[in-house]
Amino acid sequence: WQAQDGPQTALISCPVFEVFFGGARGGGKTDGVLGDFLEHADTYGEHAIGLMIRRQRTELVETIERSKAIYTPLGWTFHEQDKMWRAPNGARLRFAYLERDSDAEGYQGHSYTRLYVEEIGNFPSDKPILKLMATLRSGAGVPVGFRATGNPGGPGHQWVRARYIDIAPLGFQVVKDAVSGLERVYIPSRVHDN
Repeated sequence: WQAQDGPQTALISCPVFEVFFGGARGGGKTDGVLGDFLEHADTYGEHAIGLMIRRQRTELVETIERSKAIYTPLGWTFHEQDKMWRAPNGARLRFAYLERDSDAEGYQGHSYTRLYVEEIGNFPSDKPILKLMATLRSGAGVPVGFRATGNPGGPGHQWVRARYIDIAPLGFQVVKDAVSGLERVYIPSRVHDN
């Protein structure tokens, strides 16, 4: 796998803590986040621990199938029961879903170095997402990061738009959160980019 020039390359090289990789269907967003974890895993090995979330279990099916096309040729092993990839160097990426906002509480005490939320606009509220962000930490000193993808629309359209797009409608503008002090950025991805 190799990132396409443009938004995918911007995503996998982005040092900002929180990235929204959003735009039209067919913009290469899922491949981008799967590639982002490849880069992260290559750099940090067994200390790279990722979690990829969707709203419903059925939404994970195509993401997992796409990950098989990318990770299997690289010698990664998929554990079907756990819905988890393990790289030859020990890096791990788990797939899960949050049907109810309260499901995020089940991750209290977990530690991840990368958190991916696919189709973030399917979450009506930012509350479960913010709870999951609290799992981003590393005892090994790995820089942690949050990456989300999304198309326009969905029950969470308004909060996603306010958090990422309204502050930088053209994208690529890093904004510092007034409360946490962490940076976030919107990287637009459109069908012509793929």
